[in-house]
Amino acid sequence: MPEDPSESVRWGLDALRRSGRVTELLFLYEVATGTHSRLRSIAKALGISVQATSLLYRELAQREWITQSDGVYRPTIQGTEALHAGLSTLTGDLEDRLARLRIIRKCRAIAAADLEKGDRVRLELREGTLTATRGEGGPSQGRVARGGRKGDLVEVVDLQGIVPITSAKILIMVISSPSLNPDRDVPLLRRALSREPLGLLAADGLEAWYLASRATRVPILRFGVAMAAREASQVGVPVTVLTTDDLLPSLLQRLTERSPQPPLEIKTLT
Repeated sequence: MPEDPSESVRWGLDALRRSGRVTELLFLYEVATGTHSRLRSIAKALGISVQATSLLYRELAQREWITQSDGVYRPTIQGTEALHAGLSTLTGDLEDRLARLRIIRKCRAIAAADLEKGDRVRLELREGTLTATRGEGGPSQGRVARGGRKGDLVEVVDLQGIVPITSAKILIMVISSPSLNPDRDVPLLRRALSREPLGLLAADGLEAWYLASRATRVPILRFGVAMAAREASQVGVPVTVLTTDDLLPSLLQRLTERSPQPPLEIKTLT
């Protein structure tokens, strides 16, 4: 288990191959949900020896993830954080893998070039759009059943492989609400936005929208910001969200309340 609970990315299925990893997670869960005053009862619940349970307890206690309180074994705050991080990340990993296993016989995609019926194509996500490119190879491919010109919606059958999806970063730009100054902040925001890939631009709150609408002509999403940002990130579209310092905690909670956790970066507008 990671010594820092924030390193929850190490809790996926791949990490569970490490010897003892599953038992560590089950140990934390058992003491968090049950009442155990003896290691023997924990060992019985986990189906392992008392000696192995004792060694595991000492290791977790060294990390300050478990303690004894009034004679009962309990996880510490750090241990509880690690347990939640582990279960959340593991759940997200499983959901992602199961979603990728769904068998799809045919699909529609945007043609990257003129395509005719029978053409072999590669499928990939481009800025969140499923795109069909003429040719073979690649992790996902198929055959055109209904063609079209470049930019048209075409139908692809005989699908093979899985379209790779890499989550894009959600960049959060934070403005100080108490010291908000449009004359100063609009030029700062304009320069900051010019340095970022604007796949999706969103503003959380009136003040953020006011500044963004004066800093750029790019369409600005105002409603359902967290949900839209998460969905865009999951299909590889980079997201920039502008908010104020007083709204930041609520925004972060909405962005991270469900698995999988999107990659986040927070910058202060300066």
